[in-house]
Amino acid sequence: MTSGFSQGRARVKPKSMNTICRISILALSSLILLNSQASRASVFNAVQYLEPGQSALGFEPEFVLSNGAGLGATFRYATGINDLSNASFIIGTGGGPRQFRLGANATADFFPDIDGQPGIGVAVQAMWVQVSIQSAGTGITETTGNPKTQGRFETQLIPYLHNRFGSRGGDVEPFLAFPYGFSIRDGRFQISSALAVGSFFHMSRQVAYSMELNVAINNAESTLSGGVMYTFE
Repeated sequence: MTSGFSQGRARVKPKSMNTICRISILALSSLILLNSQASRASVFNAVQYLEPGQSALGFEPEFVLSNGAGLGATFRYATGINDLSNASFIIGTGGGPRQFRLGANATADFFPDIDGQPGIGVAVQAMWVQVSIQSAGTGITETTGNPKTQGRFETQLIPYLHNRFGSRGGDVEPFLAFPYGFSIRDGRFQISSALAVGSFFHMSRQVAYSMELNVAINNAESTLSGGVMYTFE
């Protein structure tokens, strides 16, 4: 696992990034035209590894590009559990299709980002999200200033690929992920999937910024988000 905020792990050479960049460009080009409607949660710090005992606080503003659009913001607290796993706790709010949200995830970085190989892992995430009725897929469009909302439970399995390398301005860590899961509302079951492409920019051992684009594939929302994480050592 690559430590998102530690220099204790070996850094990977830039030439190993070619494959990741090509996969990202091809996948994004082919999927950007697909329709979307329903659940979504960004990858953000799921690819970031923290050493056992470390913790980090993240803030992630987001802009929903589909299902009525809207702005939101999420706070995440992450902690290192062991040499393989991290856990994060998530709370946020917003306007538009996705409003209040509360959840958690756990990650397992099975193949560390060391010795010239990209890091490969998987995250499991569960969220309770308050969504507008229109974005929930009922076909009802509200004309008032306060559209009706309903709760939705979402779970996702998020396989991811990441690779950190050095640059003049600090380490850069592109990532590619495929969030896949299901949501439940009013006893109805719905499958969702998306493609996430983004990167972390490590300014120091403690501070990192991110940019991320989520492209909906099926029953999801397309979003653009950025963020900042601060690691406590």
